[in-house]
Amino acid sequence: MTSKQHEHDLESHGHDQDTLAHTNTRTGGERLDGTSRAVLMSTNQAFLPVFKGSKIANPSPLAFMSLAVALYVVSIVALGADGMKSLGYVPSIALGYAAVAQLIAGIWEFPSGQPFGAALYISLSGLFFSLTLLLSSWSGVSSSYTDTPDEFSKAVAQFFYVWCITLIVFTFAGHRSSGGLLVVLVLVDLFLLFLGLSYTYPTKTHLLTAAGAFGIIAAFVSWYAALASLLTPESSAFQLPVLGNLAHQEKL
Repeated sequence: MTSKQHEHDLESHGHDQDTLAHTNTRTGGERLDGTSRAVLMSTNQAFLPVFKGSKIANPSPLAFMSLAVALYVVSIVALGADGMKSLGYVPSIALGYAAVAQLIAGIWEFPSGQPFGAALYISLSGLFFSLTLLLSSWSGVSSSYTDTPDEFSKAVAQFFYVWCITLIVFTFAGHRSSGGLLVVLVLVDLFLLFLGLSYTYPTKTHLLTAAGAFGIIAAFVSWYAALASLLTPESSAFQLPVLGNLAHQEKL
């Protein structure tokens, strides 16, 4: 090998290392080698921007899709659509799809360097897992209140309140993510809040109707978010308009 070829190889190797250091970034804007604060973000995940540095696929479409399905099936019962009053079929979807899909999406987010997305999706998985336990006869939760039905209503109200508070925390934590995600979170907050109020004041049926209305809107916004996340510039001839990315990070 000539000296010029050796110098060229060294320059190429150094360039590759520098490129790798810029590409593999953390969410806090720090290189994996700890020497830079530059962040390289993906614009392909409009509702929950992610940071590049990994070839792991975007889990948000799965998370939004499963959230939409679960919200829809609960909300149509809350609205009494087509005479539906029983939540008996909800656990099959809440556990069989929403809880499992949200858990997978949350674990999926960790290698992407997204602690917010991971915590949000896994918490939503917990919401649907616990809702399944609450509604299923085999869990024994409802049967333990057989002698005190009024206390069961209060317990269910507290169940929805505590999850509402949890989602409010994520709403504030996600104020720098995207406008679209904030819309989804606010609608889910209102959905959970009015469900809790409907159990606190069972005679005021308009509270349950309001919960169903917010849930239906949240479901369709979530479906829209899932579709918008799937229609990337690389895979689609067109993209859907979304509310902008609120994260102010330096792009390389």
